[in-house]
Amino acid sequence: MSEIIEVEFHSKALTDFQLCRLGRASIRKYSVPVTAFISDAFIVNDTCHGVSFDHVEQGDAFRPADGGLLRTGKIQRAWKEGRYWLLESQSGNYVLCSFLRDFGRRSFRELLRSGERC
Repeated sequence: MSEIIEVEFHSKALTDFQLCRLGRASIRKYSVPVTAFISDAFIVNDTCHGVSFDHVEQGDAFRPADGGLLRTGKIQRAWKEGRYWLLESQSGNYVLCSFLRDFGRRSFRELLRSGERC
């Protein structure tokens, strides 16, 4: 007897706004070397989650593909250069190109406020 196996592929189609932000962010010069650009960013437990683009190699065995999900290490510092926020974490420096709708910007503001209280 044959069994039917259903497979669903989940993908994230980027909006024109997100593509424009990624393009503009990638041609800008930054004060630190950039590890990756993040779209649909949101903050959970002092780490940033989102969709990764142009991730630099971190070794022979590990390099996230463009459009893959990414979680940074613990965020140590956040600052703004031009129109973009940069994050320094244990795993590198990241440029935030866009925030996850409804939750992303709010979670980022909470991170900034928690840093002001320290």
